[in-house]
Amino acid sequence: MSSTLQSSARLRRLRLINPRSRLSTIAMPEIIRKMTFSRKAVFMPLNLAICAAVAPDGWNVEIVDENVTNVPHQPDATGVDAVGIGAMTTQARRAYELADAYRQLGVKVILGGIHPSALPQEAALHADIVCKGDAEATLPRALADLAAGTEKAIYDWQDNPDAPIATPRKDLLNASDYLVFNPIQTTRGCPHGCAFCTTPAIFGRKFRRRAISDIVEEIRSAKANFNSRLFIFSDDDLAGSHRWARELCEAIRPLGIRWAGQCDILISDSEPLLAAMRDSGCIGLILGLESPKADALAWAGKRYVRAEEYLTRIAKIQSYGISLWGSFIFGFDTDDWRDCMKAVRFAQRAQLCMSCYPILTPYPGTALFEQYRREDRLLTTDWDQYNGATVVFQPKRMTSEHLRHAQMAAFHEFYSLRSALQRLKAWPFKRNSWLANLAIYRGMKYYYDKRRRPLPRFADFTVSDADARIAASLGDPTPTPHRQVAWAPLTETIKQ
Repeated sequence: MSSTLQSSARLRRLRLINPRSRLSTIAMPEIIRKMTFSRKAVFMPLNLAICAAVAPDGWNVEIVDENVTNVPHQPDATGVDAVGIGAMTTQARRAYELADAYRQLGVKVILGGIHPSALPQEAALHADIVCKGDAEATLPRALADLAAGTEKAIYDWQDNPDAPIATPRKDLLNASDYLVFNPIQTTRGCPHGCAFCTTPAIFGRKFRRRAISDIVEEIRSAKANFNSRLFIFSDDDLAGSHRWARELCEAIRPLGIRWAGQCDILISDSEPLLAAMRDSGCIGLILGLESPKADALAWAGKRYVRAEEYLTRIAKIQSYGISLWGSFIFGFDTDDWRDCMKAVRFAQRAQLCMSCYPILTPYPGTALFEQYRREDRLLTTDWDQYNGATVVFQPKRMTSEHLRHAQMAAFHEFYSLRSALQRLKAWPFKRNSWLANLAIYRGMKYYYDKRRRPLPRFADFTVSDADARIAASLGDPTPTPHRQVAWAPLTETIKQ
C-alpha cells in the first residue's frame, strides 16, 4: 500500500477521470459548434459526479474530464492517493491505458462503469479494485477499505442493492463546457429483456426509484446555482412505473421548468400520465422503437409492444403536444438494407421531430454479445469500435459496407430539407426542432463536400454499379467485393 494511504492525519485525494470518447466530445463541423454555443462535450460525466457525491468523509475529490481538454490527460502521482476511472465500452481501451500508467506510478486504481461491470475479470487486469454496478453501493465501501488497507478486488452493487440513488456533485465541473450540464437521474434498472441492452444486465431487471423529494431539490438547486430552466432526465425509461412517474410530474410542475427524457412507448396507455407530463413542462421524449417490423422486435427480445401499434401510440403521445425522437437500430438478423430504408420512411410518416439510427452493437454483458460470440460472428473486440457507428459483427442479410451505407443514407434522407418540411410543417413553428434538423443536415453536407464524397442515398443500392457508388460514399478507395444483394427495381423500392 502506498505511503500516502497510511496517513490518517490529512485528507486523502481521489482523482476521478472520464476517458476521452467520440460519443461525448463535440468534434463536428463549425456550423454545429456554433449551434452548441462552442460547448466542448455533450453530457457532463454524471457517473463521476455521483461518485464524488458518495465518497466517504476523509476524501478530497477532483474530476478530470478528457472530453473537454485539448490534450490527453497526463498521469501524475503528485498528491494523489487513488484514481477512479469510469468507462463505457468505447472508452475501455483509454481507461485501461490510464489505469496502467497510474499503477506504474504506485497509485491505487479503481475501475467502474458499464464496461468494467460487464467484464470485471478483464478490468481487474488493469486495476486494484473493480466496482460493479451502482457507485452508491460500491465506492464508499471500496474507498473505506482502501484507506484501511483491507480492499478487495471486486465490489458488487448487488451486495447492497438498496443504496439510494445519490444527488451528483456538479460543483466540481464547469457548466460552460457541456451542452447538457443538468441531466437528472431518477431511476435505474429495467424489467424488459431486450437482447441488445446493457441496462438489465448491469443494473438489474427491477425498477429502482429515487426519492422524489431529492429530485425536486436537485432541480431547485440547479435553477438557483446555474440558472437552469431546461433539464434532461437521463433514465433509460423515466416512466417505467406510470403511477410513480405521474407523482414525479405533479411534484415538478410548480418548478416551472422544461424537460425532455426517454420512455418506452407504453406511456400511450395512460392519458393521465401524458397530461401530467405535458403540464409539468415535458417538451420531448426519446422512444426506443428499434424497428417498425414485428419479426425484428421479436428477434431482439422486445416483446412488450407490437409494431403494428406504433403509429397509433405515437399519434396519441403527440396529441399532448410532446415532440418525439425515435431511436431505431440497424443490423438485426431479420433485416437487409430495404428494411433500413423502411424504418426511415416510417419515421417520416410518424412525423418524428428527430430520429437516430445506430448500428446494432453487441455490447459485453448483453445476451447478444454472448450469442454472437457463440456463433463466431464478432469481427473485433477492439472496444474503441463499439460505438454504434462501426460494424463489429458479421451481419446476416447484408454486408458490413451495406450496413454502414444504409445508416448514413438514413441520416441524410431523414434530415433532408424536403423530409424536414414534411415532418415538421411550417406551422405551428417548431423552432428548436427546425434548428436541430437544419444543423444536422448542413453538418452532413459540409462533411461530405469537404471530403469530396457523394452524399449517401438508398437509391445507391439499386443501380448496376452499386458497390462502386457505396465505396465512394464511404470513402473506400476501391469497392470491396462482397456478397451480392438481390436488387429490386428502383421504382418499386424507393416508393415503399
